[in-house]
Amino acid sequence: MLRFLTHMLATSLITGTAIAQGSAQPVRMTLEQCVDRALMVSPDIEQAVLAVKGLEARLSEAKFAGITPQLQWTNIFGPAPGIKGDTEQIETIRSDLSDLGVFSRTHIELVQPLYTFGKLGNAKKAAGYGLEAGEAAVESKKNDVVLQVKKLFYGLVLATELKEIILESEEKVGEARQRVNEMIEEDSEDVGQNDLLKIDVFEFEVQQSRARAEKSIEMGKAALMALLDIDRFSDFDIVDVAAGTDPPRLEGLNVYIEQAKSRRHDIRQLRAGVLARRALLKVARSDFYPQIALAGSVQWGIAPHRPELDNPFLRDEFNFIRGGAVITLRQNFNFGLTRAKYLARKAELESLASRESQALNAVELQVEQTYRDVIEASANVVNSDRALRSARAWLTAATLGFDVTGDSSELLDAYTAHAKMQHAHRQALFEYRVSLAELDHVTGNGVSNARR
Repeated sequence: MLRFLTHMLATSLITGTAIAQGSAQPVRMTLEQCVDRALMVSPDIEQAVLAVKGLEARLSEAKFAGITPQLQWTNIFGPAPGIKGDTEQIETIRSDLSDLGVFSRTHIELVQPLYTFGKLGNAKKAAGYGLEAGEAAVESKKNDVVLQVKKLFYGLVLATELKEIILESEEKVGEARQRVNEMIEEDSEDVGQNDLLKIDVFEFEVQQSRARAEKSIEMGKAALMALLDIDRFSDFDIVDVAAGTDPPRLEGLNVYIEQAKSRRHDIRQLRAGVLARRALLKVARSDFYPQIALAGSVQWGIAPHRPELDNPFLRDEFNFIRGGAVITLRQNFNFGLTRAKYLARKAELESLASRESQALNAVELQVEQTYRDVIEASANVVNSDRALRSARAWLTAATLGFDVTGDSSELLDAYTAHAKMQHAHRQALFEYRVSLAELDHVTGNGVSNARR
């Protein structure tokens, strides 16, 4: 457990600004509050959300590409010479460089796709599926964060409970030492210095366990505070309101397998990715065919200081207005490059489809493994509770015997067995809660069941 907490601390110290720099106000948080805050401040979720915004922009771009014409406006300014001669007689017209003025020329071009053999429609589909995959990635990140919070929270609960058990053992050891000293002062023949030495050894082991538990608590708090973006020096602790509540009823294995296939966001992400790649493959295939569009343009020029020429045989580039529209067919004849791009898209689709199939098979095994872990952990809770009751009965009997005879050997053995079973039972409860959290995670129910 300590190794796990240390690892989580190291990986989660990358979070940003603290919640309350140097705050003296105590912070007490339940599991639900920890989950809510982690979902709000997680940098991984933030990055996934930002990626979704980019995918939304790409979808908008694909939508407008099919319904909105491409419109381009060009405007230029420059010097224009005047005209000398009779504008009615072509042979007399000359440019007059001594009469320079300013001209303006405007050119508006419009291209409206008419039929693209599926390029625009499939590009829009690909962008839509890409957005769906991005949204699934956000939910998948949330699912991961919930599991991370639960493991840290339950680990901190375990460390705190173990410390309480150790403090209780210290109290019992102190009572035993006091009783032995009293009997030695009374010159009892049933006890001696060896009993005190045994108590010394046992007390050292208890103190060593206490130091480990305190270290685990501090490391667990530090890791959880870093994950929640809470200032390291805040007065922080957790409140386990779910302690002692009845565990959820376990459904059949097939129920969880079907939930995983339909609810897991990483599977949804793969499916959306496959659909996007299929649409992109159709986009690449459309490049083998011509693109049909309506193209039009309007141009006009203005040179105020030049007279307008009405002669149809003269082309004036300074004072004019003209326009028109045509149907265009554009065909790329670089079929070798087009085929290479098509085959690359096809390979991407086949690779992702294979990954989806492998993922579905792996999910079944992963869910079953986690399901069996929950059953095993549940049985360990029941068996450890039974053994704990036996150890408690032994400790009671040994305590009564010690009060009569002063023999500390059996009492210390009973203390050791009782403390060991308390530890084992709490560890079994921790593993059971973690296994339930992992079952929620592998079935895609992590966020919906985040508060239990």
